[in-house]
Amino acid sequence: MIRTLILLVLASLAFSNAAMAHAIRFDVDKHPPAVKVHAYFSATSPLVDARVQVYAPEGETPYQSGRTDLAGHFAFIPHETGQWILEVDDERGHRDRTVINITGGFFEDEPLEEQVEGVPVAPETPPQTTNEIPLVYRIIFGLALIFGLTGIFYGMRARQSQKNN
Repeated sequence: MIRTLILLVLASLAFSNAAMAHAIRFDVDKHPPAVKVHAYFSATSPLVDARVQVYAPEGETPYQSGRTDLAGHFAFIPHETGQWILEVDDERGHRDRTVINITGGFFEDEPLEEQVEGVPVAPETPPQTTNEIPLVYRIIFGLALIFGLTGIFYGMRARQSQKNN
């Protein structure tokens, strides 16, 4: 009986961590001559002091290395067009990368547009919405999980006492 309860609690803890795990998100702002990147888990949880490596197009060695600031920001100045790769590692198990496309318009004082078969296309803009579950809902979920497991435990205990009587 107690073993069952312990197994249920351990399983719920193991799966709750996986369910509440969060990935690194990126906001990229291209303002010539620099590219500013904001790395974060949620709107209220920036990726602080994470190791950053920037790779130039066709480059195998890092073009620039550094760390994010207290707000999760990092900036670099690209010197050529192409797909730049930015890798972020918080050195605690979260690691991700993003590709930043730098076009010829970036180096000119023109609006950043790309041509797709002669039709101007607006530059990529990251989505502004996040899928982060608010803290209040996470607390309610945790309490519901605790009360639910307690109810299961006492229900199984009551069933055992009825069988013994």
